[in-house]
Amino acid sequence: MSGYGKINLLGMLLMPAVATLAGVVMFGPRVDTMIAVFGMNAVPMLIGGIISGLLLRRAARSGGVGRSIAIWPTMLPAIVGIAWYVRDALFPAETDPGRVYLAGPQYLLVIAVVTGFIAWVVCAIVRSRRSAA
Repeated sequence: MSGYGKINLLGMLLMPAVATLAGVVMFGPRVDTMIAVFGMNAVPMLIGGIISGLLLRRAARSGGVGRSIAIWPTMLPAIVGIAWYVRDALFPAETDPGRVYLAGPQYLLVIAVVTGFIAWVVCAIVRSRRSAA
């Protein structure tokens, strides 16, 4: 596994873990809540990780061109999710504090898919310019 593959895997696992820890801060150490939060946040990260993995595989066949772009679908949702959950754990909402844990994975899924499409287009452009040069 390349260094970029390890970064991809780290992003896929780190974001649900941080969301789970933030959930423990918010709701206490309830096992059912921890499993639900981890599972709901693992789905968008898994989708982003698969997209990144496919882009990394394509970049490896192209001589490594676009590897740093290929991890965008994993890293951008991970960074946004970690910041979102940590902020919510430190400064919880006065009313309905659990809304972030239900809405967050939906937004992260949209970010992963949109970023995956953008990364696919940008990788194709970078590879075509590199092969033309």
